[in-house]
Amino acid sequence: MTYQYSLQIFYEDTDAGGVVYHANYVKFMERARTVLLQQKGLSFSALMDNFGVQFIVRSIMISYEQPARLQQNITVVTELTKIGRASLHFSQGIYFEPRDPKTRICTGEVVIVSTNLQFKPCAIPQRVLKELST
Repeated sequence: MTYQYSLQIFYEDTDAGGVVYHANYVKFMERARTVLLQQKGLSFSALMDNFGVQFIVRSIMISYEQPARLQQNITVVTELTKIGRASLHFSQGIYFEPRDPKTRICTGEVVIVSTNLQFKPCAIPQRVLKELST
């Protein structure tokens, strides 16, 4: 499953030099994963209310290649690469033009895990796995 999320860089996203602050790329990736899950009917509130689970980030690795600047348009490409018993693995890239690797800004590998509402690891419910597989 691959999803594209586009956005424009605003002043609040940049540092004093007008370049996107490095931590904000992690926020952009989070937004893209959140919207992907919402489109599958798996909003965070639905996961908690209907299934008693939540997804939290376990690990993230990010590599930066070139900067993005104020008012540029970027696209976060998100691919669900692996579904484990209690984890989801995502590969994400941020681009100026998603079909052109020369415009890649950064890449990231993210693992999120399923926990109950007391933050104890638990299996991803079968109905959630079914939605993720379609």
